[in-house]
Amino acid sequence: MRTPEQRLDALCRRMSADVRVSELALRVAHRGGDLDYEWLASSAQRTHAIASTTKLFAATLVLRRVAAGDLTLEQPLVSILPRDDLRDLNRYGGVDHAEEITVRDVLAHTSGIPNYYAQKALDPSGDIAVATAADPGWTYEETLELARGMDAPFAPHSGRAQYSFTNYQLVGRLIEAVHGRPLDAVLQSELLEPLGLRDTALLTPQNLTAAQSMSPILHGLQSYRGTRRLASLGAEGAMVSSVSDSMRFLRALLDGEALDPAGLELALRDRLRLFPRVEYGVGIMALTLPRLLTGLPRPGVLVGHAGMTGHVMFADPVSGVCVVGTINQLAVPRLSFRLLLGALRAARPSRLTRARAVGGTPR
Repeated sequence: MRTPEQRLDALCRRMSADVRVSELALRVAHRGGDLDYEWLASSAQRTHAIASTTKLFAATLVLRRVAAGDLTLEQPLVSILPRDDLRDLNRYGGVDHAEEITVRDVLAHTSGIPNYYAQKALDPSGDIAVATAADPGWTYEETLELARGMDAPFAPHSGRAQYSFTNYQLVGRLIEAVHGRPLDAVLQSELLEPLGLRDTALLTPQNLTAAQSMSPILHGLQSYRGTRRLASLGAEGAMVSSVSDSMRFLRALLDGEALDPAGLELALRDRLRLFPRVEYGVGIMALTLPRLLTGLPRPGVLVGHAGMTGHVMFADPVSGVCVVGTINQLAVPRLSFRLLLGALRAARPSRLTRARAVGGTPR
């Protein structure tokens, strides 16, 4: 009978052979210390773009300020940001709902603000490498103008949720307003340095240095060179990290180090359906998956986040299994969830053994 590390090796070899996967990275750990496995090919870069998983870092910053009493989730956003920023972002039923949008709404995607990023979709029939390399990116102000030109799907906090990158453009400005410093500086001092996340950084239009050492990204079978596009995402998706750092953050979140237990409970409370089998709380995803798919001892709710670059960062709070990985692929999201599910099945808690490997070689 194969050990968990042997099953994980087989999974990683199989997925690495897929031409749509660029520099697979995976880390699987058990919070009890029974398993700590890492796969990273010897020729691969250590870091990669984690895309929308950035949202969980940003939400954690806000929830920490809520815990400190500096703001509340039900606080109107106009009490923190200029009203002109929110003007007409949600005009539903002929009414501008700017005054009604709360801190919770932008964190939980219940604001009804349209997703500006839909206007930034790439044409897969074109030359992705050329188009993305030439793209200068965009500004915060440009994202708001794009959203204003789109139809709002519902009024704020009306019991519905719709994923919108525009929400986290506003979250980024909210964090900067509360702290009085740029987002990258707040992340560095509040989370990255205290947790020892040395491989993690936020790309900004002024600083693209971290992109020089990250894994290449694919869009289908084409090369994606949109570094300035990524840097434009801010709190919605501009972070670069490693599987080791992401695992450190995930475990710090679950263990009450990055966010107190009451804050995590608040983040997971009152979740709304966002996609099939995906609910969203305050900046955090919850996946409800059948036991047949996960191999967990019960139908599990996995908490964490996923990113459009094929990044996954999820944990089962009951069994203690944590999985962080990426396929560095923008156009085939099902592959990243195949990685997640395969890793969960390979690391079944009932059959854990102590293991640590890099690129399939025990260390």
